[in-house]
Amino acid sequence: MFPKAIRLILINIVVGLAFSANLAGAKEAPNLIPNPAFAVSQDAPDLPAGWQRDIRKIPGIAPSKVYYCRVNGHPGKLLAIEGGPDRNGRVWCQVKNIRPHTDYRLEFNAYRLKFTNGVYLEVEIFGQRHIINQHFSYGRIQPMFLRVNSGNTRGTTRLTITNPHPEILAFGSPALRVAGSKVRNTWTAALVRLPTFFPVGVFAATPDDLADIRAAGFNAVQSYDSTPNIIRGMAADAKRLGLSFLPNFRSYQADISRELGGSQELLGFYIEDEPEGRSVLPGKMQALKESLKRDHTGVLTAVAMLRPQMVEAYRDSADIFMLDPYPVPHMPMTWMADTLEEAARHVSRERLWAVIQAFGGGKYVKDGWPRRPTFVEMRCLTYLALVHGAHGIFYFSYPEVKADTTSWEALKKIAAELRQLRTWLVAPDAPQSVQLEIASPFKVDANGRPAIHFCQKKRNGENLLVLVNVIDRPVSFYLKGFPQQLPWLSEVINQQKSVVLDGNIREELGPYEARIYSYREAD
Repeated sequence: MFPKAIRLILINIVVGLAFSANLAGAKEAPNLIPNPAFAVSQDAPDLPAGWQRDIRKIPGIAPSKVYYCRVNGHPGKLLAIEGGPDRNGRVWCQVKNIRPHTDYRLEFNAYRLKFTNGVYLEVEIFGQRHIINQHFSYGRIQPMFLRVNSGNTRGTTRLTITNPHPEILAFGSPALRVAGSKVRNTWTAALVRLPTFFPVGVFAATPDDLADIRAAGFNAVQSYDSTPNIIRGMAADAKRLGLSFLPNFRSYQADISRELGGSQELLGFYIEDEPEGRSVLPGKMQALKESLKRDHTGVLTAVAMLRPQMVEAYRDSADIFMLDPYPVPHMPMTWMADTLEEAARHVSRERLWAVIQAFGGGKYVKDGWPRRPTFVEMRCLTYLALVHGAHGIFYFSYPEVKADTTSWEALKKIAAELRQLRTWLVAPDAPQSVQLEIASPFKVDANGRPAIHFCQKKRNGENLLVLVNVIDRPVSFYLKGFPQQLPWLSEVINQQKSVVLDGNIREELGPYEARIYSYREAD
């Protein structure tokens, strides 16, 4: 979950890794893509046989380039594409024998010399365009895998690979096959030692940081140091301080697993870091998870992931998915909401935690984060994650936020608020009994939804409302549907009252402001 310059708006597409152990031994379906080895065409020596380009010569416009290339240590040919202003950095082939309403698995090898924010290949097939935004690796071959449905397409279709960018992106060994059946999700909470509290933690802690983190009000820490003695020492210190510990554990170490896997101070094992971006096979992670569970049946495993559409492929590879979009300052705050909602299409919400951006500036400027988020922005992301069902909150990362006094004091204030709400955080969301009406000119978020997102919780006749303004403008609103006899709502953090009139309140939230109300229904 180290930051990478890879933060883009995600397309809601059905994408999944299908290269997994459960396919081993099964007869592989035929590859429908012609000439996957890229044998040279006699008609166009710069293209493989069966592949074409639509030639466009525009006076005064530099042309895109397509040419063969090879990568050291990799035996196969690749096609390199350099996009130009003529918008013709693309190649295509005809694919035959397509069955309608069928899942297909598209695979190819991808290569890039360097990583640049927002630069990815694009794939068009079955009338869908897919940005290959899980291609994080550079300087080496990365296998890419997509699961796509043919929809109404029957017979012949076109597969197009496009690079709209001037940087070199290459691909090779393409394959399109009928996909195997999706594996039924057999995960159940009864088999996992889920926390009975709401984790509020920080990433990248070291042994010397634990006392400070605990004093700041956090109840959990993650560490990247996988040295056995460090893990043991941090587990002991975490136990003494009342912290839950999530150590980095990307390879099986039987002694540590058996020694610590059943301890109460262990929150779980952090078994991978954005695996979808480096094509870490789901089967490899699942094998590690199963080894840990053989030692301690209920031990929790967690993985950070950025691309939520890939959660489906990894859903059997870990128990908890820590979603880590970092939007400040170039993306809408709703990237966090969208990421959680997409992930929730593939696994239950109790398996979703959120990782909040608490870094920026300095060494991150070149990667697209020129500044740290403000208190208001971190607070907005925190409560937005809660509104959209996160069952744990972590901040990335302790060394970065602690290095800036203003940011650290801001984060401590947020941690104090969450500690004040701790008994509510474990309560499930309730069906919304109130209705939102936006009363200001600024009404919608980046996706056209109401600019205020909210959720409602209920407990023994008491209600909690969490509201978040997700845009950088003030938003006035009505909240309607309260009992007529209810005189006011209490604002939990600032202890102010909001008067109810005719069963509604009328209030305004400032840019990125979050507000928490409570009220009790009449007995």
